[in-house]
Amino acid sequence: MKPLSSVLLFPETEPSIHDMEKLLFFFNSLSYYLPAETGDEGKNKQNSFTNLCSGYVPAPLHEDLTRFNRLLREMENSRPDDLARLFSTAASPIATGQIRDKDEATSSSVLSALQNDNGKKAQAQNKERLWQARLILKLAEMLDRRENEVRQGLALISSAEQKNFASLEGLSETDSANPAQIADREELTQLKDKIDYPEDYSMGASSMLIPLRVKSWAELFLADSSPNRPFSLVTTSPDSGNSLLDGYENTWRKTPQILFSLSIPKFPGLKSSKSDAEQYILSRNKFRLAAREELQYFENILRETAVLQDTSSDKYPELHLLSKHVTAWEEKINLEFPVPAANFQKLDFYCFPGISSAALFQRLFHLEPLVGSEQGYTTSILAILHA
Repeated sequence: MKPLSSVLLFPETEPSIHDMEKLLFFFNSLSYYLPAETGDEGKNKQNSFTNLCSGYVPAPLHEDLTRFNRLLREMENSRPDDLARLFSTAASPIATGQIRDKDEATSSSVLSALQNDNGKKAQAQNKERLWQARLILKLAEMLDRRENEVRQGLALISSAEQKNFASLEGLSETDSANPAQIADREELTQLKDKIDYPEDYSMGASSMLIPLRVKSWAELFLADSSPNRPFSLVTTSPDSGNSLLDGYENTWRKTPQILFSLSIPKFPGLKSSKSDAEQYILSRNKFRLAAREELQYFENILRETAVLQDTSSDKYPELHLLSKHVTAWEEKINLEFPVPAANFQKLDFYCFPGISSAALFQRLFHLEPLVGSEQGYTTSILAILHA
């Protein structure tokens, strides 16, 4: 399965529809990794994103898929304290050398045997790395789903509490003259202010997994043998993006170069109804048509930057031209979506001069590539959508 887009979403392998709808205001299409074959590769579950966003498998499991799926089913039904045991028993078997008769141990046969054993061992170790990476990414998906269920439950609870408070606070003018009831209302208001509503609620498990999740995703990236592998990376997780920015700065003692920053509207959100999906597509297409000149300019900038060999700053986009197109983008997006500034997010684009994405992941996580080169991409491009 080939990637749909030149843009690759990371480290999510089951991206949120709300994340995709924001990113697709800028990107023409998106691709993302699937840890293993699913039977419907390349098909997005959301009909509104057909031909806009799809996943593909960079390193298929083939004959190991049945065993992998069986382990996933066991993980889905396990308690958290059982997951460590499952991980320890999930290792792919490492090939071992065969015992050979002493009489056959000539110098040539020993050398040949050692070479064969080393080759088998390296192959098994690579298989083991990918196996564990897939499990971690699937575990992260499970945590995301469970945390989302908790957030939805909290949203229902807080909504009910708000209705209860509104009902209790709805005292008549006659009742409000009663000092006791005034005191009760003040107490209710103070209690209401102490409630942690879902928008202020953050889970800890998935955020703690971010470094391991990014490293596992990097394993799949280095095993991706697609002939037209995407050259640009994008994430809706600032922590994931910052792990690469900080890692580059600490390792190479250089600051990543920011290319440009754009406002992205927080679309009200797609629901299950067909009308909501159609409204999103209409709004997206209308804006992209109005901003087609800017979109083409930014696309050219990103492609030209990705293949730059020279790391000197004068080879990068001329700032006055870039500023002109950024200003035009901001004017058009505010015209199409006349909403308060709080309803926009920032999409920041960075590059790592002279360092390809493969080289970046290899160095940061001490990994070896499992496939060939990056089709000539010499400068890594990273986009981060900030809240």
